[in-house]
Amino acid sequence: GVLLYLLAVTFHYILLSLESSQAAERRAMEARVLAREAELEALKAQLNPHFLFNALNSVSALTTSAPARAREMCVLLSDFLRRSLSSGERTLIPLREELALARQFLAVEQVRYGRRLEVEEEVDEEALGAVVPPLLLQPLVENAVRHGIGTLLDGGTVTLRVARTPDGVRVAVENPYDPEAPAPSGSGLGLSIVRRRLAAAWGRAAELEERGADGRFAVVLVVPAVPPEGA
Repeated sequence: GVLLYLLAVTFHYILLSLESSQAAERRAMEARVLAREAELEALKAQLNPHFLFNALNSVSALTTSAPARAREMCVLLSDFLRRSLSSGERTLIPLREELALARQFLAVEQVRYGRRLEVEEEVDEEALGAVVPPLLLQPLVENAVRHGIGTLLDGGTVTLRVARTPDGVRVAVENPYDPEAPAPSGSGLGLSIVRRRLAAAWGRAAELEERGADGRFAVVLVVPAVPPEGA
């Protein structure tokens, strides 16, 4: 009888310990999810003023030299901001919508640069169902225009490539650039924010790579096919 009593007491304390451990694990997971969401919101808040500052500078540059193009740019920019703000209210959006936002941003910049800016796409439609944080591609295409096309007298072509990988989706933004051109002030902020947003969403499962050679610069990001944990 004493042995059975001791076994029962031991079993009871083991159950209590397991329940306590599981509760602690749940609390830790909830804390990680909340911290990740808070960081993503902070990064989005940091990105939006950065984008608006550059966009308004673009409009300002046209107001005196080409008022009609400035008006056209304002209309396109207004539509882009309306769509981006609507998307920004969600934690994740389909890559199809994110790519549409990138196209709209490039359409705004094509008003400014005219024939100096061309856009090409190589897109696997089957990859567009993946989900990503909103406005993830916007800093990449913005950098391609500002730090690539903007440094070249004759401009060039921004190429968007989207493809499936065995475990997710690969997105590349490529552009020509002048390797001898000085880096503009504030360059690198957009890429830093994208890198941190990827880390906050997927940790090491997502990647961001930069490479430049032979007058071409590319930024490649790879995201898992599955949504971030807790999304």
